[in-house]
This record gives sequence, structure tokens and C-alpha cells, in this order.
Amino acid sequence: MKPKVKNWLDQLNKGIVKSNTTKIIYEIHNHTYRGKGYVTIDDLRKDLNMAHQTLTAIISLIQDEGIIKSIGEVDVNDRPFSKLAYSDKSERNDLILKRRKEKLSQWIKRGKEEWIDLMPQSLIDELNKL
Repeated sequence: MKPKVKNWLDQLNKGIVKSNTTKIIYEIHNHTYRGKGYVTIDDLRKDLNMAHQTLTAIISLIQDEGIIKSIGEVDVNDRPFSKLAYSDKSERNDLILKRRKEKLSQWIKRGKEEWIDLMPQSLIDELNKL
């Protein structure tokens, strides 16, 4: 576990909920175990009175560390939102690996779209195998 993740979780265990990151983790944990089992970004934005861009950037970071997971989608006012839940310790390493693979796939896709005209066909073929 990375030191920053250990620090976030230690703060939560001690009841120290000051940073935006720990506030978000705390809210997701509460909604997962004491609420409906998940929370949406829309819920968090309203509950925490936090800017959408700040919220989504922190959620992305927390997902990268396997602390939270997406468990589907729900429509809110005809807009789809991810259902976010706190993850169990036993699944965090798998979530981290899955997230890294998703980001690699997105990176390859964006790179191919932007640079395909400069890539040799052999590289395109190799990227398509990933």
C-alpha cells in the first residue's frame, strides 16, 4: 500500500476528515455501508458542495488506488452516473490492476487516433494486439 493511501485510511480510522480526499472517501464509505450501497458523483457534489472538476479528479485518483470501485450506472435526471462503492481490502489489488489496464487501453486508443499517420504499420499491428 502506498504511503498516501495508508495516510488517508489512517486519518479515516482516527476520525480525521479534513482534506477533500478523505471527505470523499468517508462519504463513499458511509453510503456503501450505511446507505443504499453506493453513491453517485451527483450525490457527492451535493453532499460535499464541491466543484464537479475537483470531485472527479479526486475520485479518479482514489479509483487508481483501488479504494473505491464503480458498480454500474444509474440515471439521474436522464443522465447516466456511475454508482461508486467502497472496496473491500481483498479486492484492492485486482481493482488497481484492472484500472491500470483500462488506462493503458485508453492511452493506446488516444495515441493511435492522434499519431496513426506517423506510425509504421508494424507498430499499429502490435498496438491492435493489446
